[in-house]
Amino acid sequence: MESLLSKDELLSAVNGTQIGSAECLFNDVQTDSRNVSAEKPCMFVPLMGEFQNGHKYIPDVLSSDKKASVILLNEAEYKADTAYYNSLAVENPSVCFVRVENTLHALQDAAEAYVAKKCRNMILVSITGSSGKTTTKEMMVSVARAYFGDNGVAYTYGNLNSETGLPLSVFKIRGDEKIGIFEMGMNRVNEIGEISKVLKSRYGIITNIGTAHIGILGSQKNIAEEKRKSLKYIPENGAAVVGADDSFADFCTENVRGKVVKFGRNVPAEVSGVRFIEDKGLFGTDFELDGLFVHLPLSGSYNYLNALSVIACAKEIGIPAADIKRGLESVSAISGRMEVCEVVLRTGKKAVLIKDCYNANLDSMLKVIDFCSGLKDIGRKFFVLADMKELGAESEKSHETIGERINEVMPDFIYLIGPEMCAASKAVKDKRNLKWFEVSSMQNFEKIAADINLNAEDKDVILLKGSHSMQLEKLVPLLSSNMNNQKSEEVIK
Repeated sequence: MESLLSKDELLSAVNGTQIGSAECLFNDVQTDSRNVSAEKPCMFVPLMGEFQNGHKYIPDVLSSDKKASVILLNEAEYKADTAYYNSLAVENPSVCFVRVENTLHALQDAAEAYVAKKCRNMILVSITGSSGKTTTKEMMVSVARAYFGDNGVAYTYGNLNSETGLPLSVFKIRGDEKIGIFEMGMNRVNEIGEISKVLKSRYGIITNIGTAHIGILGSQKNIAEEKRKSLKYIPENGAAVVGADDSFADFCTENVRGKVVKFGRNVPAEVSGVRFIEDKGLFGTDFELDGLFVHLPLSGSYNYLNALSVIACAKEIGIPAADIKRGLESVSAISGRMEVCEVVLRTGKKAVLIKDCYNANLDSMLKVIDFCSGLKDIGRKFFVLADMKELGAESEKSHETIGERINEVMPDFIYLIGPEMCAASKAVKDKRNLKWFEVSSMQNFEKIAADINLNAEDKDVILLKGSHSMQLEKLVPLLSSNMNNQKSEEVIK
């Protein structure tokens, strides 16, 4: 059995010092002790957080049912209790203990070394943006599978797209794949810079520069400054794919060494190969690609834009139009990210439920509201909107903007949930069918569900949209005990 990294490779990558002389063998990497298993040798990386110290779980991963084979130690933690950690090394002579300056950075450095070792012959693609990156990643994976085959594609593992998530994702690469497609998220300054150094992608997509995480970074330009770090390592034979209508597109690509490719509705068909045919509302979008008819099953004009970014990137990679068509037409939904389905309400009425409870920021909230506004051949609209988190000083203004957009769309029933949504409720002019609930609770969900069940008719549309912590998904079983998923589509934020 070959280790993901040899001892020399690991010590060199993390600039580490070994305690003892145990061999180094690991085929798995984990930062959560609960995921360590005796089934395969694992390197455990204890992380230091504001409220958590992963080192306290080291005895757990050394237990007989887990048996971690390699353990990294923060230097400061080791120095604070040297005798204890030396004794652990003596008591566990088969475990390779390695002291490092910072376990998070060591995880990233080890992952960088692993990518350099395993991915020399792989095409690496990075995807980031304020919204749409997960959908775009799913589309890109589907297109890549159509061309390279299921076993030829490595991609972001679950939702692991962060400072720790991306390194854990790349350790899942076997090395015989043809292409790797990885999503990059961001919750702090230079997070994307760090994980871009790990991956060093040949192709990079930035879906858009919006206002997600503006409470952390302060401005859209600061967000763009962070997002463009994803393009830093693109070589001359690679490409950066950015939105033609994004005001920060040129800023994001000004130092790119590779080709700059722009996507968008206004990019001429002779350049993109794409000719728009029809927005079919809940049933996706029809268009032509190099003369081939393509039906994108995901609803929303913004998903069409996401598809255009995938098409632009896939063409640069050399994937033929027929495989791009096959991949886009077979892209599947991911639970919790604007699933569109028919539900039988408790009254027996059949309504359309749009469930988007995974994440929310101003851009994604406005997009889904506008999407609902443009729907045709439907009944009335029921909006259940909950707080958007991580907006910082921009929160009140952003929630007011939601109220102002509600005035333009004029849904028939409005339910606003959370303290931040108070600003939206004040901005709504017609308050006859508006109800605001300060707390996200089962008691309030039951009130909302009872009101919707009392008023909703066949073909009405019910929109659930809010940040994941607002738990809007708990409303679904209160609306209907018999979900009929005849039509399921998805929009990812």
